[in-house]
Amino acid sequence: MNQQTKNKSQIELIWETPRTAGAVAIGRLNSIDVAALDALLCELMGRTQGEKSAPTVGQILHANFANIDDGLIVRLSETSAFIMPHGGPRIVARIDAWMRNHGISEMNDAVPANVLNDAIRRSQLAYPEARCFREALALSAISNAGSSRAIPLLLVQPKRIAAAVARGWVADANSISRAQRLAQLLHPPRIVAVGAANVGKSSLLNAVAGRTVAIAMDFAGTTRDAVAARVELDGLVADWFDTPGIRMTNDPVEVAAQSIAAKLRTGASLILEISAPGQPCPRIDSDVPRIKVCTRIDLDPKCNSVEARAASVHVSALQRTGLVELACAIRTAMICDEDLSSDEPWIFHPDLIATK
Repeated sequence: MNQQTKNKSQIELIWETPRTAGAVAIGRLNSIDVAALDALLCELMGRTQGEKSAPTVGQILHANFANIDDGLIVRLSETSAFIMPHGGPRIVARIDAWMRNHGISEMNDAVPANVLNDAIRRSQLAYPEARCFREALALSAISNAGSSRAIPLLLVQPKRIAAAVARGWVADANSISRAQRLAQLLHPPRIVAVGAANVGKSSLLNAVAGRTVAIAMDFAGTTRDAVAARVELDGLVADWFDTPGIRMTNDPVEVAAQSIAAKLRTGASLILEISAPGQPCPRIDSDVPRIKVCTRIDLDPKCNSVEARAASVHVSALQRTGLVELACAIRTAMICDEDLSSDEPWIFHPDLIATK
């Protein structure tokens, strides 16, 4: 098999219209090789390499399709194009045969695993305006990103990654670790607030969320189940779980809730150890990163209490102070400023490096 045939085997044809009689049929050509798609379109139009080049992105051409039929070619991107012949089933069948003879795979209901990676193919189909696979993957990631901070980073990655790969860049342990941290911009991490009963955990969640999420009462045991809310913390969207206060109890409902809370802590991305002046946070055995937060600091404005001195963040849900500092502390604990400002490529999808 020569190189040209090999390249063309990486092109697929998908008919977007039913295989029934109609005025116009629409077929989409997808490729992972720009040069291969250019060559195929030139052959389809009967052009030689010495004649006019293949259609450029955004161009619409009237062409004769291999002496089979006249129609339009619409170049959607460097790696994708529409072919639009007349819609007769016989015409479509003859174009299919011509494509097969030129090594093009025809996609119907099933997608062979050896044609194009499914994630790349789906991204390209969903974002035909993308100029390359990396850009299609970036647009797909943007559409599903949990945090707004991901958007400017994702927009610059296609060119950044292509340039890095071209100069021989290889992802190392630091790059992989950074990618894992930045992935929290795409998939909201889990933050679990723990502490003794009646230290203001529920009031803090309500203050951060800007609405009433958890019932907050001035006596212990109000929270009898895990309550969650999706909140934005300095541009990082996260799922914040308010858990029942840690205390000895015989209440079967509260015991069950404590069990759920323990499981939540195990799967947490970050634990907030909540205390209040005179009310320390019980010891929690966990390897999960944590931040010590002292609530009700309005009762101890000079931070004289042991709890206030031990905390790295001080907040008052009542006076709504310290909330911005808390949000920044959480975000930087999970994704540092250097991760956001680095010029290194962010491998936000496993196929990015493999895609040439």
